[in-house]
Amino acid sequence: MSSDVAKNQVVDFDGLADLCLRHRCFQSPSLFHGVLTGQLCGQQRLPREQWLLLFGQLLGSDQSVLEGDDRQLALDLLDQVLEALSAGSLDFEPLLPDDLYELEERFSALVKWIQGFLKSLKAADLENMELSEEAQEGLDDLQKIVTEAGRTTLHTDEDNEKDLIALQEFVRMVAMLIYTELHPGMPQVENPKKPTNLH
Repeated sequence: MSSDVAKNQVVDFDGLADLCLRHRCFQSPSLFHGVLTGQLCGQQRLPREQWLLLFGQLLGSDQSVLEGDDRQLALDLLDQVLEALSAGSLDFEPLLPDDLYELEERFSALVKWIQGFLKSLKAADLENMELSEEAQEGLDDLQKIVTEAGRTTLHTDEDNEKDLIALQEFVRMVAMLIYTELHPGMPQVENPKKPTNLH
């Protein structure tokens, strides 16, 4: 495999989960993706070495451990998220387990994603940034999702499946809205709709 091909591999949930297991890290891959998305939204520029350091900290390792394929995966993830956030196609998606996982696991991963996203934005001094009322309401709704997650019990049925998909879409739209507002000149996003309450 050429180095050019190696640098363009798509990082999926299971691939990142495998890396976490190799490092005996029990964080959700979705948390990593949420943290990275928040970093990219909250900063005008995220240096690659800074991301590698943060990635290592999330793994519970120091930066020197990230070598070879592990280092490349972290950089591929950075490039992948940045490209999706800034692309005109608006095809950004939170990194979540697919529908082969139980509904409860998928909801838990989404909550972890939101926690990582909000933590990164807070660290970026979001309070002093200019956000529209829609974007601020979106962030408030994300915080409510996290707050209420412990009181939410999901059963695998068609209604909850639809609600989770709607919730994922809401989270996706809020993330893109925040990015476009804090990075002028990027594609505009429709205002996110309020999330549907899960049963």
